[in-house]
Amino acid sequence: MSLGKPGESLSKPLRATGSRLPTVRGNVARVKVVCASIWGPGHAHPMLAVARALAARGHEVTFSSSSSHEGDAARAGCAFVQMPESAGSPQTALQPFADAHAMAVVFEPLLRRLKPDLVVNDLLTLGPGVAAEMCGIPYATLSIHSLAVPSRELPPFGWGYPPSRDPIRRRRDEWLKRLNIRDLERARASFNEVRVKLGLAPTDRIVAHTAADLVLVATLPSLEIPRADWPENAVVVGPCLWDAPGEPVMPPPGEGPLVLVATSTAHDEGKALHAAVEAVRKLGVRAIITTGRAQIPANLPSHIVAVEFASHDEVIPQCDAVLCNGGHGIVARSLSLGVPVLVVPGHGDQRENGYRVERAGAGLRVMGHSSRKIARALDRILREPRFRTAARRLQVEAAEYDGPARAADLLEELFARTAAPA
Repeated sequence: MSLGKPGESLSKPLRATGSRLPTVRGNVARVKVVCASIWGPGHAHPMLAVARALAARGHEVTFSSSSSHEGDAARAGCAFVQMPESAGSPQTALQPFADAHAMAVVFEPLLRRLKPDLVVNDLLTLGPGVAAEMCGIPYATLSIHSLAVPSRELPPFGWGYPPSRDPIRRRRDEWLKRLNIRDLERARASFNEVRVKLGLAPTDRIVAHTAADLVLVATLPSLEIPRADWPENAVVVGPCLWDAPGEPVMPPPGEGPLVLVATSTAHDEGKALHAAVEAVRKLGVRAIITTGRAQIPANLPSHIVAVEFASHDEVIPQCDAVLCNGGHGIVARSLSLGVPVLVVPGHGDQRENGYRVERAGAGLRVMGHSSRKIARALDRILREPRFRTAARRLQVEAAEYDGPARAADLLEELFARTAAPA
């Protein structure tokens, strides 16, 4: 069964094809699912959204992550199993391929005890997927951002470069592609060593650590770039959003534009935060700052208020723009609520996310921590209606894509296919 033609999900809502398992509401026995993710909110929250959608249909869901998410699992209607910290590298220096062996060894007895019908693993949490293979259980991978699988037509994911026809830039892109493929081949070799040690056959897939049957791509279609070599096992389902509780916050008094300055939930980004605060000071616009792990700046003017955390679902709809590091979660939530975004990227996928926001016309990207450049870009977003118009177009798109529900549909479908007698 095809999970969508290449590029199909980029232009219209995906309609799952083939037989579909009716939900529990249709008096079908429950499916047992284990959803596993690393602790970082950018990874765990999308998985929690999928787990909650499955549990809401009456399926028996166990969520596995760090103890910090035990309460979240309960709110999602799921059982909880703590992911042993001894099975992974330090959170400040993740080594997912090296972790795969230890984590698979931990998860195999867990899966044999729970006897799930399906496993869903996070893109950086490889052990549960390996353990699922060891136990003969089908599994899927949840990608928390745009598809990172290499393409013949696009620069490598992560650099935030557009496809180019310029000869010099095309040579640069080809060089980067070769480096990317080399790195993926090394990662595959490392991963295959783990697989062989655990009694599994090596894989020849270039992105070895994702599920062969189903990759759920939890982003907006407009943040994907059409490509003829879209993998058949990958489906854009839409953002999988989970709003964590936060402090109540009142916006600063006044009638002028309101900006949310949101830092990372997983990293201390003090330098970026202070540059953003200085930019907001220069413009004199009202701002709410969520500082995360960074220290709250001292001596803030009356038009800026700061809290450690806040509910983004409550704050963002009040705002005229969001200034952030470009983590996919805050980007997808802002656009899903129709608010344009200014991305000042740091690590990981943030540079790529910023480029794709800019490509969609729903915001801008500023490289580096120049408060002058940040202020100038933020002023453009606040003054030029085209950014709000594009963000509202993506809001309409997001309303058509219930990411967690679509993910649940496809997971039910995966179970139906793999459980069917040959």
